[in-house]
Amino acid sequence: MIGGLWPLGLDKPGVQVRTLIRIRWIAISGQMATLLVVGIGLGYPIPWAPVLAAVGATAFLNLGLDRLYRASDRLDGASAFWNLAFDLAQISVLLFLTGGLANPFALWLLVPVTMSATLLSGRATALLVALAIGMLTILWRVALPLPWGAEVLALPETYRLGVYIAISLGMIFLSSYAWQISAEARRRQAALVATQAALERESRMGALGSLAAAAAHELGQPLGTITLITRDLEEALGRDAALGADVRLLAQEVARARDILTGIALRAEAEDPFPELPLPAIIREALDPFEPTRVPVLIEVPWEPRDGPRIRRSPELLHGLGNILSNALRHATGRVVIRGGETPQKIWLAIADDGPGFPADLLPRLGEPFLGPSFSGSGSTGLGIFIATTLLERTGARLSFSNGPDGGAKVEIQWQRTDIIGSTQRLKEGATG
Repeated sequence: MIGGLWPLGLDKPGVQVRTLIRIRWIAISGQMATLLVVGIGLGYPIPWAPVLAAVGATAFLNLGLDRLYRASDRLDGASAFWNLAFDLAQISVLLFLTGGLANPFALWLLVPVTMSATLLSGRATALLVALAIGMLTILWRVALPLPWGAEVLALPETYRLGVYIAISLGMIFLSSYAWQISAEARRRQAALVATQAALERESRMGALGSLAAAAAHELGQPLGTITLITRDLEEALGRDAALGADVRLLAQEVARARDILTGIALRAEAEDPFPELPLPAIIREALDPFEPTRVPVLIEVPWEPRDGPRIRRSPELLHGLGNILSNALRHATGRVVIRGGETPQKIWLAIADDGPGFPADLLPRLGEPFLGPSFSGSGSTGLGIFIATTLLERTGARLSFSNGPDGGAKVEIQWQRTDIIGSTQRLKEGATG
């Protein structure tokens, strides 16, 4: 039965058992308090046996969940759906026994569908809303009279119709609104997890340099001892007919190992994960993983390769620029152009391609996660742009997206100088000033 509900999206993540049990106990307490106040405190006639049976069924289900599951377990989408459907049916039974839509507590029908919107898929929520409207229709047409002392309160049909329409529209609006908000939050959370994973991967790559430097340093001492012993052996046995060749080969391999360790140490020092580098060097480093590029990349900046503002090199900056460049290279047809410049207050880069450009309807939403499979017409979801935006904003950047007058996409990245330049550059500018 549950397996057949997959097309409805009921296999999506549901709710923690602890949360459902807690909410349901609150509802049971509220129902009992209301019944006691109305039936005993105010003396209105209530059909106690069926009403208590309905409340007791909910309490029995809660106790069963508490026994069958651990508090930290989660009910999957299908199980959560049937639990909310049960709650909807229980509330409908109570309303049927106590006046139907004439009962002011008919608003309680909104609770299960609103919970479904925050926990389940859109299709499952739509199914529950349809079920709720069906039960609401029954309550509108058929229900026991509202307990009202010796008299029977008969509300005008027009008023009852108005209540029916109001609650139905409220269900549709609240469930749609809550589902959109929760879906956006879930998408953003998933995208942030992907962003964090990308940043951690970049940080681990940077940490490898420090690890390599430490390993080279630690291995240097025993290699020095081996070098001294090898020289003694070469002096003693270098001319020996049987062992001379082997000793000379050993000396060559020791020298080669020393050169390898020296190279590792030098590269690790050069690849310090957080140095200050000129901006052109940062651009080249972000572009290196894509070499050789599919299309030419033109770098048009007013600085020499070893000149320009010295900025803080960080995993966020490199990975963010890399994602923007990757997107441009993937969609360009003839070339990608990287431009840059600076003012006394700002530093900026612009990355443009000559591809089809960003879809006009998605331009205002670029930087949000999971824009849909139609992004850029390539089946992409826009997650790469979101990750790039998030990482670059951590460096103080502000991004703007546009299309060129002749086509092609353009991403402009702008920093306040005080947010991005390194301490060396700051001291230099202070001395110049």
